[in-house]
Amino acid sequence: MLKGSSEPCASRTGVSGSRRSAPLVAAVAAMVGIPAIIAACAVDTVDPSQTSTKPTSTTTDPGGSTGGSSSTTGGTGTVPPPPPPPPADAGVDIPDATGTPVQDPSCDMNGRWLVAQRVLATAIGQDQAAHNWFYYEIRHEGANTIVTKGLHCGFEVIKKSALSAAVDSSGAWTALMERSNSNGRKGTYVKAGAGCNLTLAKEYVVRGATVPYYLTPGNPLPAKDKPALNGQPGWEDWDGDGNPGISLKASSALASGTLYVEQRDWTQYSGATSGTATKFKVSITYNGEQVALGRAAGAPQAIETASAPSADATQHYAWFAKLADGQATGADAEICKAVRTLKDTLVPEAGQ
Repeated sequence: MLKGSSEPCASRTGVSGSRRSAPLVAAVAAMVGIPAIIAACAVDTVDPSQTSTKPTSTTTDPGGSTGGSSSTTGGTGTVPPPPPPPPADAGVDIPDATGTPVQDPSCDMNGRWLVAQRVLATAIGQDQAAHNWFYYEIRHEGANTIVTKGLHCGFEVIKKSALSAAVDSSGAWTALMERSNSNGRKGTYVKAGAGCNLTLAKEYVVRGATVPYYLTPGNPLPAKDKPALNGQPGWEDWDGDGNPGISLKASSALASGTLYVEQRDWTQYSGATSGTATKFKVSITYNGEQVALGRAAGAPQAIETASAPSADATQHYAWFAKLADGQATGADAEICKAVRTLKDTLVPEAGQ
């Protein structure tokens, strides 16, 4: 049975086009809502190519700061092509520089940074780590910092216990770079004792649905029968593969398959940094939600099982590494490609 459910498998709906509520999700953003592959019900598959003329009934837990998950079964109908990405500066207010020097030269974030974020999720005793990679250009004046350019360069999920799952999201990386960014994210970086203290404001990230509309946590993520059409927000085929949302390829010792989802999660950075002036670690908090929009033919229902953030706060953190001149330069796609390569040498600690 799925985590949080006392309902026997025989009484749950299979491929009938109905929607059921699923347990708490760890949508790791900057992360991904991790499908935790565990022993669940018998295989029940969905062919996303079939069309459905009936709207799917829904039970959605928008989650917000506490997290939540909804899942669906049944055909996805005709999938519209993804709309063009919004401008990178849409809704972003980046004030002009004032020239104010930083408060302490030993705590200076001016420059270009590779950020490797790592969080741990768990479900029924099985652990998975989600890794996200970012490129930040930061302006630091006085105590205040602001991300003047923030690229989202991709994420992966790796298994940390025998029966958990690895997740490949690489098909959506280009869309994540084009449709999500951290431009305008504000924070502080100040001297604290013998070290420094960093804060970055809570940031919401949406994948597979209309932005910026669904960046507002009060707007519930769209149901399976709500594609973005005629200028109205809804789910979108971000990776252009003819399936709704983004496609996650999950694999474990128990089950494998492709899940189509939309996600919304948030992260907040806060704490003393450990390391050096050009490389340091900081604690983060996160949570989120995921809606399963379907799964590939042959994929078991078990891949829709959701997970929750680990209760061990030390397992959620980000590493910052200052980039040297000539590292991660060029067009956005070239920068992100370099970030994904450099992470293994600049911040191997984040890959655990």
